[in-house]
Amino acid sequence: MNLKKTMLPLLLLLTAIPAMLEAETLTIAAGAGYKRPLVDIAALYEKKTGNHIDAIFGNMQQIFSQTETSGKVSIIFGEKSFLQRSALTFSSFHPTGKGTLVLAWRKGLDLKRLEEIQEKQIRRLGMADPKKAIYGHATTEYLEKSGLFEAVSYKLLTLSTVPQVSAYLVSGEIDAGFVNITDAIGIQEKTGGMLQVPRNLYSPIDIQAAVIKEYEHKKTVKDFLRFLKERESIAILKRYGI
Repeated sequence: MNLKKTMLPLLLLLTAIPAMLEAETLTIAAGAGYKRPLVDIAALYEKKTGNHIDAIFGNMQQIFSQTETSGKVSIIFGEKSFLQRSALTFSSFHPTGKGTLVLAWRKGLDLKRLEEIQEKQIRRLGMADPKKAIYGHATTEYLEKSGLFEAVSYKLLTLSTVPQVSAYLVSGEIDAGFVNITDAIGIQEKTGGMLQVPRNLYSPIDIQAAVIKEYEHKKTVKDFLRFLKERESIAILKRYGI
């Protein structure tokens, strides 16, 4: 038996063990509309640190419920006022960016103005549930403040999350839908276009990374929060309009 050939793999394994033992798993959760940028950031974080991220996405009511029952979620991403209305206790909030509401439409249409949602070419208009998703709430505010709500209420289809609105839009099951700019950018090659909703017609959407109380002292939490402020993470958020 060649002792050198036997020892080399063993030495490599022994060298790797400390790193394997040090690697930790961090569980984060977020509204489904932020899935794309957070998946990209998580992948980059894992590559750089060796730590693993478990990510949970859904409407915010689902996120709050899973956080309460699992006891594993350390950080939740969402709109600050929405987070503060939950029964969860947070130790700190960390600004991540501003959310933007947009109207996107299916391929085959070419809208120039938001008011065109009243016209016959828009037969079904999608939106997220205002009780479960901040962008659903923002959509309701916009439609009421713009005076368009009554004109389009009969064609509104309420779905659970922003990505569901996007999926219906891509499949052609709806003609147009209100989503966040992050999701709209993610599906832009499969849609006909988008228009931003004037910010003065809905409440500011202040996206924060909220740390669940009792997790604030964990090294992985502190490391991830620092990572969010690094140039590469900021570039990903900007790419998705945050």
